[in-house]
Amino acid sequence: MRKILIIMSIILIAAGEAYPATQKTSDEYEDLALLRKKIVRMKRELDTFIKEVVSESPEQQNLLSSYGEGVKVDLAEDEKSYIVKADLPGMAKDKIDITLENNKVLKIAGKRDVAQGQTSPGVVMQERMQGEFERVIELPGEGMSSGLTATYNEGVLEISIPKKKPSKEEKIKIKIQ
Repeated sequence: MRKILIIMSIILIAAGEAYPATQKTSDEYEDLALLRKKIVRMKRELDTFIKEVVSESPEQQNLLSSYGEGVKVDLAEDEKSYIVKADLPGMAKDKIDITLENNKVLKIAGKRDVAQGQTSPGVVMQERMQGEFERVIELPGEGMSSGLTATYNEGVLEISIPKKKPSKEEKIKIKIQ
C-alpha cells in the first residue's frame, strides 16, 4: 500500500512539472477584449445590412416579420372545454380568422397592417412591422364545432372549445358462424 502511495505521489509531482499551470497574461486578456469588440462591431454591421435588405423588398419584409415571431399561446383544459389564449397585440378583431378543422386542429390566422416608410415629422425610428401569421394548434382531444366562443380583449384572444363527450362503450355479443 505504501509503495502505491509513493508511486502515485511521484506521478503527480511529475505531471505537475510536465504541465505547469498556465496563467493568462495581460496581453492575452487584451487580445480577447479586442476580439470581443470586433465581434460586436461585425454583429452591428450585419444587423444594419439585414435591415437594409428588408426595407428594400416588401415581400421579404412580410416574410421576415412573420418568421420567428410566432404567436404565443396558452392551452388549458377543464372538464368541459379546451381554453386557448393567444397574445395578439395591436391586432384589429376583423383581421383575425379562427377555424377548427376535424374537431381537432385549431388555426388562428391574421394580418397586421402598420404604415411603413412614411416620413412624418418627429419619427425617429420605426421598428414595428406588418405581416401575416398563422398558428396551428393540435388539441389533446376532440372538440365540438358547436358552442365555440371567442373573445378579444386588450390584445389577448381567448377561445373556448367544448370537449366532445366520449361515447359510451357498449358491449356487443357477436355470434360466431
